[in-house]
Amino acid sequence: MVHFKTLIITSCTGEKKFKPENQLLQADFQACDNLSIKEKQLEEYMVTAGDMYTGMQHLRLMEGVKILRDKYGSDVVDVNIVSAGYGLISENRRIAPYEVTFNTMSPKEIVAWSKTLRIKESLSTAIKGYDLILFLLGDKYLRALELPVLTSGDQRLIFFASGTSRKLIPNEPNYFIYEVGQKDAKSFSYGLVALKGYLFKLLAQDLVLNGTGLISQIKDSPDMLSSILDKYRKVPLEQESLFAIEEIAKGVATEKKILPKEKVPTSYVSDAPRAKNYGISMRYFIPEWDDRVDPTYNFIKDESTEGRNPYLHDVYSHEIFDTPNYDGVLISKVKIEESNIKKARVQAVGVHDFIRYPNSKPIMGDCGAFGYITDEEPPYTTEEILDYYEDLGFTQGVSIDHLIVGDFAKDPVERKRRYDITRRNAADFIQKWQTGNFSFEPVGVAQGWDPQSYLESVGELIDMGYKFIALGGVARTPTKQILEILNKVVPIIPDYLQFHLFGVARLDAIPTFRKLGVTSFDSASHLRRAWLGSGSNYFAMDGKTYAAIRIPPVDGHGVRVKKMIEAGIGTKEEFKVLEVNALAALRGFDRGNVTLDDALEAVLTYDEKIGEGREKHADYYRRVLEDQPWKKCDCKICREIGIEVIIFRGNNRNRRRGFHNTYVFYNQFKKIF
Repeated sequence: MVHFKTLIITSCTGEKKFKPENQLLQADFQACDNLSIKEKQLEEYMVTAGDMYTGMQHLRLMEGVKILRDKYGSDVVDVNIVSAGYGLISENRRIAPYEVTFNTMSPKEIVAWSKTLRIKESLSTAIKGYDLILFLLGDKYLRALELPVLTSGDQRLIFFASGTSRKLIPNEPNYFIYEVGQKDAKSFSYGLVALKGYLFKLLAQDLVLNGTGLISQIKDSPDMLSSILDKYRKVPLEQESLFAIEEIAKGVATEKKILPKEKVPTSYVSDAPRAKNYGISMRYFIPEWDDRVDPTYNFIKDESTEGRNPYLHDVYSHEIFDTPNYDGVLISKVKIEESNIKKARVQAVGVHDFIRYPNSKPIMGDCGAFGYITDEEPPYTTEEILDYYEDLGFTQGVSIDHLIVGDFAKDPVERKRRYDITRRNAADFIQKWQTGNFSFEPVGVAQGWDPQSYLESVGELIDMGYKFIALGGVARTPTKQILEILNKVVPIIPDYLQFHLFGVARLDAIPTFRKLGVTSFDSASHLRRAWLGSGSNYFAMDGKTYAAIRIPPVDGHGVRVKKMIEAGIGTKEEFKVLEVNALAALRGFDRGNVTLDDALEAVLTYDEKIGEGREKHADYYRRVLEDQPWKKCDCKICREIGIEVIIFRGNNRNRRRGFHNTYVFYNQFKKIF
């Protein structure tokens, strides 16, 4: 039984399960007697509100709700819906199809109709007894609530809302805004209309992995939502973008903590047996996560190329450098399916042409098990996946697996069930591959929860006939534990076996990984470090790392500055002067026209105004300006854009810095062998 009570308030959607010609209209709700008559006429179409709405936000939300209820029971969360016909109703209320929406009403009409439906009074009653209330509403439906409502002192109200909704949400201590806008739709690579529901589903997945105690932590510290959800972003934001109203007023910022690099235990390096497949060369694959940049971006004006289509005109790292800084690419099915535009284009041209990657280079495909980790079963069939790999032109195709991590690995029954699902799918996959006419190479996935279970999984895959095996579920596993698994498995590895590590790229451990039979691995960690954390965003060939210098934009997607202005900390004109001065000082320093101290002072003055950590950044920024690592780098990006690569500011700088980091990592990796 879950004692902590959570309520979700969401909106009705225009898309409904039924749309008969005689559906209810606004006039029917105004005449109560007529409403009951009409509902009887529509009896065959009446279902619960939870089942009636079929809009994408509602569907994603309810998927998240189901994830939580399947794990923690039906009372873990309740859902109420703001209906423009019925008012505020429970998901269990039976309703008839109707055609009424607040989205077509003026502000005055919304308030008038909301009063008729008694939505504010219903909300005050509905939230009683709940500790945490989450609101997933657009502007028009928020207006219908006529906030504020009477709350108890210890309740927390969190609003997933756009920036324009701020004026509708009280600036009170127990109200918190998690801003969701167009920039986030791009960052999460998900449609804006359904984004709030999708974010709740992601949150539900984290709650399943980390326990319901996380819900009460969110209530007490709602700014945690940023760190929980940011890891699912595909595109970097300019700055941390989600702050409590009271924190913005104080100018408090949060920084991501980067853990120190883990060292490989020396005993494993010296004592590791050499695998029979040691003679196979080692390869590095990079995951494809829409990591592209505008090739003709104007850094001085901060303008993208006019009329560009990101899918057609933006370029990948391998299109910038003379040769790719990786030996292959990994593309997950769940990543392709997150965007209908992307999915259609990949289906039309195939994976090699979609990312414009040489046909001579391998592209491995997998299902993206983390995307369905909380599902009872993987959402794909073997036949479907075999045809998918073949039709899209993958070089290698991975069998359908189910992750055994977190709480799933702790439950003996559940971990064995997922192990068996992965094993059965692998057996079915290679049997059908052997009898079919497929041109890609089959890859079997080994899943486990300790060295012995991984040993058994790898052994079974070898017996099935796989010549290429991938070790799954170890991306977040400490190096020491990965080495324990590999030491257990190495005695049974045959000389012909290709052996892949999913999501692991640890330079210090690579020689030992190879000695223990690993022949390939994938990771985007060096790329993503370009915009994650504050102290190690730029990698140098000599092993040093440097902070990128944050100069958030005032115009366009300047989320942080916009929040400061809204909080009354400064005017747009004041921020603009500081921004221009900081950029000019850095560029002048790069040309030798501005001293280091003057450049640093211009940057830190802007830092101080936007509430950044001036003292901490002063040391970081002085070090990078003293060393000027971009001038010592021979990579194409550093040569072409100079100091712009070290400026933390938008996708076209941040991702180019990530491309540079990948170049450094790949060259360091190649020097090992």
